[in-house]
Amino acid sequence: MVSVSVIMPVYNDESHLEKSINSFINQTLDNKELICVNDGSTDNSLEILKKFAKRYDFIKFFSQENQGSGKARNLGIDEADGEYISFLDADDFFIDNDALKRLYEVADKNYANMVSGNIKLVDSENNYHHFKDMDYYYEDSKIKPEEYGIPWAFYKSIYKKDFLMDNEIYFPDLIRGQDPVFLAEVLSKIDAVYTVNVDVYAYYYIDGADKCNTFEKRHAHIEHFKYIFDYFSNPKFKKVKEAFKYKLFIFIDMMGLEGAEDTLNSIRDVFSDNPSLVKECENFYYGKFFDNRDLLEKFDLISNPKISVIIPVYNASPFLEEAFESVLSQNFEDIELVCVNDGSKDNSLEILNDFANRDSRVKVIDQENGGCGAARNRALDDAVGDYIYFFDPDDYILPRTFEKLFKNATRNWSDLVMFKIARFKDEGPINYSNPGFAFENVFKNVNFNSFAFDYHEVKPFVMNRSFAPWTKLYKKEFLDKYDDFRFPTGIAYDDAPFHIQSMLRASRISYIPEFFYHYRFNPKGIINTSSNGMDIFIICDIVESFLKDNGFYFEFIEEFNLFKITQIFNYLISTDSEEYFQMAKKVFSKIHLGHKNLVSNTLRKKIDWVLESESFEQYKNREYQSDIKRLKAENKKLTKKNNNLKKQNQKLKKEKVKVKKLNKSIVSSNSWKLTKPLRDFANYFRR
Repeated sequence: MVSVSVIMPVYNDESHLEKSINSFINQTLDNKELICVNDGSTDNSLEILKKFAKRYDFIKFFSQENQGSGKARNLGIDEADGEYISFLDADDFFIDNDALKRLYEVADKNYANMVSGNIKLVDSENNYHHFKDMDYYYEDSKIKPEEYGIPWAFYKSIYKKDFLMDNEIYFPDLIRGQDPVFLAEVLSKIDAVYTVNVDVYAYYYIDGADKCNTFEKRHAHIEHFKYIFDYFSNPKFKKVKEAFKYKLFIFIDMMGLEGAEDTLNSIRDVFSDNPSLVKECENFYYGKFFDNRDLLEKFDLISNPKISVIIPVYNASPFLEEAFESVLSQNFEDIELVCVNDGSKDNSLEILNDFANRDSRVKVIDQENGGCGAARNRALDDAVGDYIYFFDPDDYILPRTFEKLFKNATRNWSDLVMFKIARFKDEGPINYSNPGFAFENVFKNVNFNSFAFDYHEVKPFVMNRSFAPWTKLYKKEFLDKYDDFRFPTGIAYDDAPFHIQSMLRASRISYIPEFFYHYRFNPKGIINTSSNGMDIFIICDIVESFLKDNGFYFEFIEEFNLFKITQIFNYLISTDSEEYFQMAKKVFSKIHLGHKNLVSNTLRKKIDWVLESESFEQYKNREYQSDIKRLKAENKKLTKKNNNLKKQNQKLKKEKVKVKKLNKSIVSSNSWKLTKPLRDFANYFRR
């Protein structure tokens, strides 16, 4: 019985064919066969095949009219006698002479349906290069099919023929992209991939842009994405599917302006049953050709606002002109401003209506005062943009903010795009020291234009960093996917639960390391929340319920404890309430701090003070005594530092006296007087 049948489609490959066939002949595996399918070659390829077939009885060839490599391989599969099937293109070659033998031995031992080795790219000078986006196997092992990664390089594996036949797995009738489709179907139907540490295959690479230079080829390439997304519908392939989806955007980018219309029309046709993906692709095109309004109109990409800017307003009249100017003057024109006047008592509503009369992009909703959360929820119900941005009416954003956020969101098809904030007081300097997020310190040497992550990689930022909604751009489809994705109403600090839900639910988060948002410190009466400090306990309960209901509680129990402790202490002194203190004491008594050491020693000491104090006054006295002790220690350090500076000053004064005496003795010396004409002469020429 034949152990491995190697199938080779051949079309006008006379320059590489002999080298390729010889690499098969040199394989040390016994009981092998090479099945060559001449796909209508018009050069000397057929004569070369006849020569090899006459010389070696394990080489067979078949001929067909030109129908493409996929159909040629399918013919080879049907004609193969081997227990396992492998593939070799006529311009490629096997690297290691023991490659097929090593693969077959592992396959035979484990009754495997698929065994895979390593592949390398080779250039015209036979230099080897690493195959991008492909794992290399450095030991013989066994992996899950979803761990294989992107379904590329099917050549480096062997496949059990009975498995292919039982599942009717063949190459699809596509002129482009049939290889990954074949492999994706295999991966979707097997339980494991056995891996072998051997360099199997050398692949000559040609730029994909050259291969997709007609409408038919571009359409076929888009079709192959559809096949693969369907085969990877099982949730276990989620990460692989997302990685391959990114390759779709790379392909769109690679087609450039020349192939844009063909590619977009193909996407709209092939994915007509997936409007969400079509919308993502259209938005990618919008970002790519952002500066070409004529092209955007031709492609029908300006049909609705791309970003809905939600602005809750309460008594904000002193700041509205500056804030709105920063938004409406953005070079990103396709926006809408959904402004909710939350029962303002000043002339904010009048100013909003004036903006609406001047700019059709401004929508005004007037409602009785219900707080910031209620105002934002009301605007969310009316917003029609593909993305949502929350903005407070006393702040401002920098030019090009929306352009950069939108491009990043669409390139990474992100649920959230996060960025930095700067802070300022009127007529004061801009403070960049507290950016809220600085993911460049988490992800080193990363191009954030093409990079996404989820909460697993940034756990400390989920519950214990900036909660403000205006630090993020949200995909509206992401928010709409959940019935409960709204701000709590009637209480303060409503942005904390919304932030935590966003971070935990987002499949893809991206980031731009720029300070887009400028936040004004503590203006009075901008948004009326009718709040008091006790609301923070309600917020903690809301977050806890969400964590438990959605299966995050035990994963985040220590981070959640730190969240409760930090938030409660934030308002303990300012609330100045015995009721608040007793509630804090009750909460702290039930907290187990765990083993992660997330809570600092300072916070632990303050928790002990709360638990040991009978009343708020007693606790404040402890804080007061601690402050006195701390200030005394700081004063002692400063005094010591001051004394050292005094000593240094005295020393410098003594040195200054010595230098003056020395200078005086030099000036009065005879040598100084004698050399004066020379110095005058030198100074004359310096002038």
